[in-house]
Amino acid sequence: MKLNNAEPKSLKIAKIGIFAALYVATSSIPISIFIGAPSFLALNLVMTPVIAIMLSPVDAFLTSLFGGVLSFYAVPSQAMFGPYTILLPVCGATFGSLAYHKGKLGALIASLFLFGSISLYLVVNYPFPYFIAPHSFAAFLTIFSLMKGMTPVRVKVPIFAFVATMSEQGMMMIFAVHLLGLPWEVFVGIMPLMIYERIIGTFGGAAIVIALMKTIPKYFRSF
Repeated sequence: MKLNNAEPKSLKIAKIGIFAALYVATSSIPISIFIGAPSFLALNLVMTPVIAIMLSPVDAFLTSLFGGVLSFYAVPSQAMFGPYTILLPVCGATFGSLAYHKGKLGALIASLFLFGSISLYLVVNYPFPYFIAPHSFAAFLTIFSLMKGMTPVRVKVPIFAFVATMSEQGMMMIFAVHLLGLPWEVFVGIMPLMIYERIIGTFGGAAIVIALMKTIPKYFRSF
């Protein structure tokens, strides 16, 4: 799906404002604890894939930035990395949008980010390499999804919702290792929660996107 580049600027601004507000609103709804910090993960993780797929990379970056900053001040209890938490939705939405909207180049950039986050994890926590299995799968999906036949909405949207939410988690993983200094033993306990959270992010985000596509199709070009 490609966004209609001819849409009025006022409509773009409105979409940025609406999706940023939705991100902030969902930031107050906890769905999981965060091991290693006195904070929680919120339902806003379903909004990261929505922003990535529904908006262009530039608009996705601005939306996630505004939403991240506002939620940081509105719901500080979900900021497990302090102000750096703002980068979680920014990375997820921006790299997810690049992979979805910018073809091979966007997929390459998103893959490089995911492989980079994997490398930064393994350089310290190599005794538990299993944690990066979902990130590796997401990185390869960004490449294989460009093959012919990967065009139906039911296939493409969940794939890139997963890529977006794992890009967000990739940034979270970097901070957990290099900012909080969590050892590999902690990631053994984190992994089931991480999978649970990313399932919610992937399928929740994909369901919202497909519903919005059916509700407001005139703002989007078909696959």
